[in-house]
Amino acid sequence: MAKYLQTKQDITLALAQQLVAAGVTAATQKNVQVSVAILDLSGNLKAFAQMDNAAPVSVRVAIGKAASTIQLQDESGVFEQFVNNGQPSMMSTPGVLPLQGGVPIKVSQAVVGAVGVSGSTGDGDLALARKIVAVAEKQLS
Repeated sequence: MAKYLQTKQDITLALAQQLVAAGVTAATQKNVQVSVAILDLSGNLKAFAQMDNAAPVSVRVAIGKAASTIQLQDESGVFEQFVNNGQPSMMSTPGVLPLQGGVPIKVSQAVVGAVGVSGSTGDGDLALARKIVAVAEKQLS
């Protein structure tokens, strides 16, 4: 029977909440107002925060970046690079938002969740998302 079952690790609510708090703290230090989304392995929203005065559009964009990361099993910005390098057909990929700011949370190279940040610049969102993932990696090591 074991050969027909997979064992997958997934992030917990406790970790997801810690990551949202870390993201809000880091954004506050940078003086930016963002939305932070943490998704589980299945791409479901595990924890979320929209900072005061963050743009309303940042809510769906942060979630979309994290969901894209789960779909791609890589950073959401990978698809942005495809589009920017002359492959606009990549924009038609269902469920993928080709913008920087989505970063996978990995354990032993396996994706166990994702972070999405929106509300700053593309580079700013990516830097914040990577900072949040570094917190996750520290907790998971």
